[in-house]
Amino acid sequence: MKRKLILFAVLIVLTGCLPGKQSGEEKKGNPVMMVCHRGANRLAPENTYASAQKAIDAGAAYVEVDVRRSKDGVYYNFHDNFLERTTNGNGLFSETTSEVIDTLDAGAWFAHEFAGEKVPRIVEFLKWVKGKAKVYFDMKEVNLAGFVPEVIAAGLEKDCFFWFSDPRQAKKFREMYPDLALKVNASTAEALDSLQAIYHPQIIECSVDDLSDQFIRACHEKGMKVMPWVPGNDWEAYRLALAHDIDMINLDNPDVFANMAANNGEYRDYKLIAHRGGIVEGKFNEFDPASIQAAVDQGYFMLEVDVQDTRDGILILNHDRNFNRFYGDPRRVDEMTWEEIKNLRAEGKNYHPLSFEEFAATYTERVKLMIDVKEKDPTPAFYQKLGEVMEKYGFLKDAYFIDNPAKAYFWGKAKFGVRIHEMGALREKLEKGEDVACHYFLFDSGTKLNSSLIKLCQKASITVVPSVNFGHYHDEDPVRGAKRDIEFLKACGVTEFQIDSDFDDWLPVK
Repeated sequence: MKRKLILFAVLIVLTGCLPGKQSGEEKKGNPVMMVCHRGANRLAPENTYASAQKAIDAGAAYVEVDVRRSKDGVYYNFHDNFLERTTNGNGLFSETTSEVIDTLDAGAWFAHEFAGEKVPRIVEFLKWVKGKAKVYFDMKEVNLAGFVPEVIAAGLEKDCFFWFSDPRQAKKFREMYPDLALKVNASTAEALDSLQAIYHPQIIECSVDDLSDQFIRACHEKGMKVMPWVPGNDWEAYRLALAHDIDMINLDNPDVFANMAANNGEYRDYKLIAHRGGIVEGKFNEFDPASIQAAVDQGYFMLEVDVQDTRDGILILNHDRNFNRFYGDPRRVDEMTWEEIKNLRAEGKNYHPLSFEEFAATYTERVKLMIDVKEKDPTPAFYQKLGEVMEKYGFLKDAYFIDNPAKAYFWGKAKFGVRIHEMGALREKLEKGEDVACHYFLFDSGTKLNSSLIKLCQKASITVVPSVNFGHYHDEDPVRGAKRDIEFLKACGVTEFQIDSDFDDWLPVK
């Protein structure tokens, strides 16, 4: 127990190297080394320079490289047998020449901002990564005599380790390269003697459920480091790993693990989207400039804004069809000119409804936008104006759109919300190999989302954004209902929420 308390107290910076541990040496609070599976693949497209850089930025000690060889013998960092899932190519990787592979886009499927990312050639990648991080080689294509000398030539022989899914290849590797680090898998202390005799491994990978003081102690006594493998968005598994005296962890979310390690197992960097434009909580009105500013000041990364068109074609921020609630004027937005609207004053306050451009000019580069079009019958001219303002102030590339008609105007530039009842169609797109993650996010009430839908989206790199709003809790106490749903969604690994600010106490941000 003492070691566990010490570990939590000192886990602040998660970087490191792989020095040999002497038999029987106690591990006393050394930082856990993060090994990033396919790079930081929840932040950027897997097995690319972008995902490797994101991993390094998050404090990773190691970046995984999946070793595959093209038809003409060039080594690449690529996971699948086939090209379809993560590139715009098709067919077997091993039957594709380097001339073709070098032209493929390996990033556009994930998010528009990563369009143009290439499949890295490993020789060039090793030159780039040297000095930034160490490398874990998952040997998908095995030609030891052809590949390992490239690693040695790059000067990484002391800054890497290898793994083979085929134990025969692992044994051959150990015979050929007795001094290079090797990882093997084990789940019990009893298996270690035979593994040591055959493979002489430096690292033992296991499930987090196999961690125990006895198992870890047995590994350490034999000079083996312990590395649990935690796939996906499993925050509880991260907590279990942090409660043990582990050396390394193989994971998909280095940013989350680093944050949890620095905060005694609690994640404290949620991405919040302010429902109706800001902080309300009985202090401010919807789209009150003070409400918007308060949300930005409190660290909300995105604001949900309701956009409508005036009679003379000016876009404004307002949820209701009229101005009765906050301005005491029953007239509709679409029957008033912008000059008339500017003369309105919120009851008891000295501000008028904001035009969309006023808002955009004030908050450019300070926050991102979720757009909810409240226009009853939006015309092409409406979307043209909306797009022009968003492009002008840099909001379009990271925007979320709630309404479906916007797809016709902003496809390939933003993401669009998908409700639970539309997930069947999205599944079909995934099964056909269509790009989905770059175009869609799952957006529905937190009262409706279940773990299977969430995990499906996470596995496919589709952003999950539950909404937790007062309007979802008509039949129960909204605070208790919201807390229940938030805790469930957090346990599922959800990190983005569209939320009424009254409920953000359970979702800490930096």
